[in-house]
Amino acid sequence: MRRTILSIFAVSLLVQLAAGAAFATDSRRVVVDQTGTEVSIPEKVERVVITSPWPLPSVYVLFHGSADKLIGMHPASLSAAKYSLLPRIAPEVVEVDSSFIKNGEINVEELLKMRPDVVLYNASNLRNKAIFEKAGIPAVAFSTSVEKFNVMNTLNSWVKLLGEVFQKEDSVKEIVDYGRQTYDAIQSRLAGLAEEDKPRVLILFHYSETQFMTSGSNFYGQYWCDASGAVNVASELRGMTDINMEQVYEWNPDIIYITNFSSFMPEDLYENKALPNHDWSGVKAVREGRVYKFPLGIYRWFPPSGDSPLNLKFLAKHNHPELFEDMDLDKEVRDYYRRFYHMDLSDEEVDRIFHPVREAAGGV
Repeated sequence: MRRTILSIFAVSLLVQLAAGAAFATDSRRVVVDQTGTEVSIPEKVERVVITSPWPLPSVYVLFHGSADKLIGMHPASLSAAKYSLLPRIAPEVVEVDSSFIKNGEINVEELLKMRPDVVLYNASNLRNKAIFEKAGIPAVAFSTSVEKFNVMNTLNSWVKLLGEVFQKEDSVKEIVDYGRQTYDAIQSRLAGLAEEDKPRVLILFHYSETQFMTSGSNFYGQYWCDASGAVNVASELRGMTDINMEQVYEWNPDIIYITNFSSFMPEDLYENKALPNHDWSGVKAVREGRVYKFPLGIYRWFPPSGDSPLNLKFLAKHNHPELFEDMDLDKEVRDYYRRFYHMDLSDEEVDRIFHPVREAAGGV
């Protein structure tokens, strides 16, 4: 095995030299990533690969206004992009190469052939970090937990780091300010809400024939519940955690949200045809018609993404329809897309955001 690994990197080095890798440029600068590592990158970044986190390409487009310079990304990011509105903003995004990653594994030789100036990757993926270091590829880590799963702060931290990588730090202020203002406005309306008036929410994070998982106390689901005036029924569990139907019956949630990492839709629970031996008919949220699919705009709305401020409004509206009766979600989405993506949405496109297709869960 050791000989095989050495052989791979030897071949990779030859590929790099033969291709005249762009990261061999003399003019360089240092960026400190979210692991605290000092990364030497070219003074001018022209070729970017994003292996993870999966939502980061959507934040990249929010930041740049296009997919310019993005030459590679994960297949799960590409799958979400194809079924999202991202191609309306950046049509070139569906042509971005994802073939260098198969079954979650990076093909180093193929990555080197792409001659990236920099790779952006998930800080928790130490295996990929080792691959990039051994191949001599400048790699900047983006952390999903650096802000303790506070979605809005995580989004802001990613945007700021992109500003440092691309030397466009002046452009991040409006994006960051909007997220903070949205959070403050939601909290203002929720102030004084009694604990017993908060709906008890179950988030189906991964739900398929092989996975049945929710979001515990130290993951994004907890943030979404806290920030939108809800109680996370799984708050005593931690992270992404396995559950079963007996636990669901015991929790008997008022509301269920299904992420776009699952192909199941609310009607699958209403019609009780999601999975054999999973009887949803007696669960309060199903009986009362309060099962919702997370929207999909320029990316899936559960993790941090370019649309995160909109998700906060979506959840607050559904958790407390009486407090947010005057909030027109369609208008909120149209205004946001016009302001930050310079795009006027049609009625059909707004409907697609709130009713994403099953296929958007592909590549997960």
